[in-house]
Amino acid sequence: MNEITITVNGKQVKGKAGSTVLEVCQANGIDIPTLCHLDGLSDVGACRMCVVEIAKERRPVPSCTYPARDGLVVQTHTEKLEKYRRQILELIFTEHNHFCMFCEKSGDCELQKLGYQYQMDNVRYSYALPSLSVDSLNEYFTIDHNRCILCGRCIRACREIAAVNTLDFGQRGWKTTVVADLNQPLGESSCLNCGPCVQACPTGAIFNKINLYKGVTEDCEQIATVCPDCGVGCELNVLVRDNNLIRIDAPDLTSTRGALCRMGRFELLEQTQSRVTSPLVRIKDCDFEECSLDSAAQRISAGLKETKDSFAGMVSTKLPSETLSMFHKFISDVIGSDSIDTPDGASYRIISEGIAKFAGKGKGLDIECSIEEIPGADCILVIGSDPETTNPVVGTLIRRAAGQGKAKLVTVHPSRDAFPLWTDLWLKPKAGSETALLNGLTKIILDKGLAKSGKADALKTSLNQCEISEVARTAGIDKETLEEAAEIYAQAERGIIIYGENLIANGGADAVAAILNLASITANQVGNSLRVVSLKSGANSRGAWELGLAKGIKQDKPKGLYLLLSDDTVDEKLLNRLKEIDFLVVQASYHSPVTAIADVVLPSPIWAEREGKYVDMSGRALEVKQVLEPGEGVLQDKEILMAVSQQMGKELVLR
Repeated sequence: MNEITITVNGKQVKGKAGSTVLEVCQANGIDIPTLCHLDGLSDVGACRMCVVEIAKERRPVPSCTYPARDGLVVQTHTEKLEKYRRQILELIFTEHNHFCMFCEKSGDCELQKLGYQYQMDNVRYSYALPSLSVDSLNEYFTIDHNRCILCGRCIRACREIAAVNTLDFGQRGWKTTVVADLNQPLGESSCLNCGPCVQACPTGAIFNKINLYKGVTEDCEQIATVCPDCGVGCELNVLVRDNNLIRIDAPDLTSTRGALCRMGRFELLEQTQSRVTSPLVRIKDCDFEECSLDSAAQRISAGLKETKDSFAGMVSTKLPSETLSMFHKFISDVIGSDSIDTPDGASYRIISEGIAKFAGKGKGLDIECSIEEIPGADCILVIGSDPETTNPVVGTLIRRAAGQGKAKLVTVHPSRDAFPLWTDLWLKPKAGSETALLNGLTKIILDKGLAKSGKADALKTSLNQCEISEVARTAGIDKETLEEAAEIYAQAERGIIIYGENLIANGGADAVAAILNLASITANQVGNSLRVVSLKSGANSRGAWELGLAKGIKQDKPKGLYLLLSDDTVDEKLLNRLKEIDFLVVQASYHSPVTAIADVVLPSPIWAEREGKYVDMSGRALEVKQVLEPGEGVLQDKEILMAVSQQMGKELVLR
């Protein structure tokens, strides 16, 4: 990009062509006050705090929207400008209720800081103080219109970051407010509770209910870590005070993973369940007794003898690789079993089998591309998954591509379109017919001569018997619709296929292979990787797979099981399987239906109390930091495993 030179306050500074005057000044350490500007969002020049004087311009202009060009002469802090900014501040303070002593954002408010900066100890105008509504129906945050300065940052964050378009301005003149959809209460609107609007708000107009009045930023320690919830691997800025979680923000709101979601921004702060703080052993059918770790280990040892060779291990994929590796060694060396799995292990085994069946003979999970490719896609095929539920940030990236990048969006699901406002074509196949549908799309592309790869020839023979009319009958979709979907995908230059657990469960390895074949014949790839993304549920699912923990439990119903659950949960299907176990050991953070059926319960730290390495769904190595000290009586998982091993006469040493 070409370099330009402008003169600011009598000094020449360098900048990039295409930047605004504000951006050039900020890049050179020249402070200009702003309220409506937020890095990464589009600028609208609403607040007028950033006005500057530019030679040959008749009046001050907002620097956030004024294009910088070579040779500009700019003044940023003249007496006239400072008086103008002071006047703007006074008008803002009198327009709505900005009594700082009552506001949750006091101490963290950008408007308040500017008031101090300009020594605003009085105002020359009458206070309007209209009585505006407070919308508190949302589960996680509240909008207090009385504290809104109409900067529009929340609206732009909702549109450009979350890509939802829930928020906008409503009414006119002095009645103007930020509204959701058609002036609906926020809790009844299309809001997804992702929260970039909360982080973007410069005042106390939108605030987080969970951390209400718990502390301001300068009183907190800020720790950079990674979200431990799903496989996306979003970066978090966690604010901690007195060993309490205060707030979670995105370090960079506008980055690919910066949007965060309800899980990473809000749900991680909620700790409403009762903690397991001491080892427990069952003394009767429904009663537990607290005991020492030694006593619990003795009970486990006795249970092992009762179950003999029918004992297995299962571990959550939300745990760091160091803990997973130690648990693997604990089960194999201490327990003496090679039967080990993760709750999502079956999915990984199916994906691996599908890659092996792929006509292109893939290279493991590296055959898939990174989710960073989603925003730049020109076509997205979502099949057998609900990203909005399992991996919401992926859902955000899909909406960005469809809404802002104008990518064609095709969803394939028997009963639900996860993106009804963005979908161009929704295919509703009969449940279990997804593999036939995928093969049918591939066949159509081959027959119409739309294939772009030499690998197409190898597939023509294998799909010789595939009749499109039969595919249409099997899937319950007319032939014309199938052809339309195939043409949309085949004509894309950067088409991405995103699939998840529903497809894996219904279609198995054949469906995975069919997806890879479809991507390969259309040459939709990045380097050596195909433009395909499989959604993973656990933060370290891929790390667990690479460590060999998803081998599978050999017996349909083992007599004994050691479940290292930590702060994860189990679905109803797994819970019913666990109820059939004769001797169940559960190492968990919270009391739950799983601990209620266990024979021995051991404490485990929550996400904020542990650290270690993770591997996200794209294969990136991540480092998760510990942000809280464990509560009294709670040891790290590895300390529990080592203590249990010692009581059983074995020494547990990491490989």
